[in-house]
Amino acid sequence: MVALDIAQLVRSGQVEESRAERVQWLWNEIRRLKHDKHAFLPAHNYQVPEVQAIADTVGDSFELAVRARDVKARLVVFCGVRFMAEGCYTLAPDVPVYLPSQQALCSLAEMDADDLEERQEFLRSLGRKFATMTYVNTYASVKALSDVCCTSSNAVKIADRLGVPDLLFVPDQNLAYQVALQTRRMYLPPPEPHQFHPREYLARIEPLLREGERAGMVGNLFAWEGACHVHHQMTLADIAHIRQEDPEAVVIVHGEVKPELQQAADEVMSTSQMAKYVESHPEKKRLAILTECGLVVRLELEHPDRQFYKPCRLCEHMKAITLESVYETLRDEPAHCLVTVPEAVRQRAAAAMLRMIDLGA
Repeated sequence: MVALDIAQLVRSGQVEESRAERVQWLWNEIRRLKHDKHAFLPAHNYQVPEVQAIADTVGDSFELAVRARDVKARLVVFCGVRFMAEGCYTLAPDVPVYLPSQQALCSLAEMDADDLEERQEFLRSLGRKFATMTYVNTYASVKALSDVCCTSSNAVKIADRLGVPDLLFVPDQNLAYQVALQTRRMYLPPPEPHQFHPREYLARIEPLLREGERAGMVGNLFAWEGACHVHHQMTLADIAHIRQEDPEAVVIVHGEVKPELQQAADEVMSTSQMAKYVESHPEKKRLAILTECGLVVRLELEHPDRQFYKPCRLCEHMKAITLESVYETLRDEPAHCLVTVPEAVRQRAAAAMLRMIDLGA
């Protein structure tokens, strides 16, 4: 990541000129406190630039999980959302992990572990041999019921390496579609949210199971009924507008967008893959990036010679982390910001996350 300075953020409109002196002071104080307290600050790609600028590492969920496993610090202030801070604690339980805002949640992660157990029991009752593959955008209680975790950057690779034909993919139905497509599994669409009725669901998927067998599919992918509220609201009209405005622009979407957008795009990628694509293709001068706006803003700052179209959306949960809250958390280490996981749950969740790191390498 290119180092950002305050003048650059002011020129680009990311920091108001009236706040520049305060932001610079906060950066200096955070650097001092990080040094004095031997603290580690990871930040997700969707954080605001002034927070990314002070982080020790910036990346997607997989990259941050790997860094969490290897963290050597007295404390961590996690600039992301709660499930990420939980994941850090899960892999490094001896290091206190702080989340600067209690509003830094994730709509995708809000699923009940009891509902997952019910679905697993249902599939077992059908005699299905399956693995539960869980997106890291979940809380530890759900990870603990899983055979393996994944991120958008490694989901296909892990699905290919599991050696199991059928997958129960939790909780993002859109990423599930991409995994099914790329691994030649039959995509079995989920029920409506909170509307799982075993008999109705079975009647819906039975024809698709038979169709997959006739087509010689590798197996089946049972999708959960979750979706990222940021990516799920993007539409085909967003892509159509870009195509009309600039037919030569490369359209890149996140794997969490709806299947019809994945089909209409030039590339489907994780956030880290998007950043690497831009870096490794300097000849691509005009790009449309459909993901949370935090990454697109960062790419604009790092590549001022490119044209970025921004049919992106904001995640209010990611934006709950502010530079002020990072500073205050690092300064005060408030107890209410500590993130922990019950030990029995943590051990099982850690096993699924470590298997992800092993298979996704």
